[in-house]
Amino acid sequence: MDVILRDSVSQIFKRPYLSVPPDSTLMQIAPFLAIGPQIYVDGLVVIEAERPIGRISSKQILLTIINTKYPDWLNVRASQMMDNSGISLEMDLPLSKAINIFRQTSFAFIPITKSGSVVASLSIRDFLPIIAGSTLDVSLKDISSPLVLLSNKTNLRVALSIMFEKKIRNMITKIENDYYIANDRNILEFLFSHSGRKLMQTNNEGVQAVGVDLIDMAPAIKVKQNTTVNQAAQLLMDFNTSCLLLGEFIITPWDIVMKTIEKIHN
Repeated sequence: MDVILRDSVSQIFKRPYLSVPPDSTLMQIAPFLAIGPQIYVDGLVVIEAERPIGRISSKQILLTIINTKYPDWLNVRASQMMDNSGISLEMDLPLSKAINIFRQTSFAFIPITKSGSVVASLSIRDFLPIIAGSTLDVSLKDISSPLVLLSNKTNLRVALSIMFEKKIRNMITKIENDYYIANDRNILEFLFSHSGRKLMQTNNEGVQAVGVDLIDMAPAIKVKQNTTVNQAAQLLMDFNTSCLLLGEFIITPWDIVMKTIEKIHN
């Protein structure tokens, strides 16, 4: 992990990064993250005078949404939601520095700078090709997380509260014998869709009016006990695959990257 960022994850410099000024409203910000999977980012950089002054993740947006009355949360500013850290990483530093920042902040992305100006955004998912190309003696079960199931009859306010409490990004329901998954992006996509906003306006209850069953949920991808870590990393490189299921356990990009590296170093 002492290899230089600009050499090891060169793909991040070929795609756009998402940035907003501090006075941007949540209404302007959230749709960017809702479509984020198509451009492979995990958050927005708040920029002032070309310098990063904070970061906004989908979790911060969703926390704002459930803690603010609808439609007031549409006008909350980026400066009120961002983490205020101004944390960034110069492109000539080693990957190990990025891992340390991920571990310390629990954020899934870091702005990458050149001479202090933002030039890219590094996501935890950007490490997946490195893991996929390696042969690692780590059990997939050892880096998995317990599965948290939510009823599809639950309203979204309750579901999000559980997700924040359990520190998870994927909402999983079981219908008959099949598992279905939606992550924070799918939730944002619905909330800012025409039908989502109309539902919240009609009922005047905000996210409490939204049932989990209204969120677009995809069938879970299941893996077997003998699936290797690098095979799992390969599967998770698909933008639309937010996690994998291993029996009663879940494997996320965070599990694959952070827990694998921890196992190797221990």
